[in-house]
Amino acid sequence: MAKPLETEVHAADLELARACARGDATALATLEERIIPQVRAALKRRDVDDTTADEALQVLRARFLVAEGTVPPRIMEYAGRGPLSAWLRMTALRLAWGLLNERKESHLPDDGPLEALGTAPDDVELQYLKERYGADFNAAFREALGALEPRARTLLRMHLVDGMGTARIAEAYGVDRSSVKRWLATAREWLLDQTRVRFAARVGVSVPELDSLLVQLRSQLDLSIQRLMSRNPGAP
Repeated sequence: MAKPLETEVHAADLELARACARGDATALATLEERIIPQVRAALKRRDVDDTTADEALQVLRARFLVAEGTVPPRIMEYAGRGPLSAWLRMTALRLAWGLLNERKESHLPDDGPLEALGTAPDDVELQYLKERYGADFNAAFREALGALEPRARTLLRMHLVDGMGTARIAEAYGVDRSSVKRWLATAREWLLDQTRVRFAARVGVSVPELDSLLVQLRSQLDLSIQRLMSRNPGAP
């Protein structure tokens, strides 16, 4: 007696997943052509906007299709007990909802860049900067972070929140490590520049302490990004 169609479909999905884990180009192309559009359609049905869907899917690809050192790609965890599209869809939805929730967080008084640094009792200048400009500076930084273009935000999330090295990210994007390093550096500089612009718009361009504030921000920029983004990581 022939096996039920549903079993055959799941077996085919299992074979596809294993081939993707091996890095088979044909399997990866099939995943992109057959499975990813189904996942994207599911996100759209849940009212996830295109930008968030793109970001969620890119994080999904990096987490599930790229090996981490000697650890195989996480798509190997798929056991074929349901459609591959459904298995990936739930992860993509969790990622998307995490990203959306992150952007809705408009009041984060304890997680701004100045709060990422402890203040020594004798550090009078930093204590003054926190008390005088902390709220405006933190708000300017959060606005700049929220305004990052999708690829830059995704790259920073992969690198700083998910802990992915530049080699792994490069493999996920199909580029060399130097490109990833350049993208990350550009994203960081854009954040610093936009924080300056937005802070100046809030309190005035002639604030003499602005350079000191930017020095403080640069010194713990990655930590500040990590703290804000990790509030809603959307991890499966």
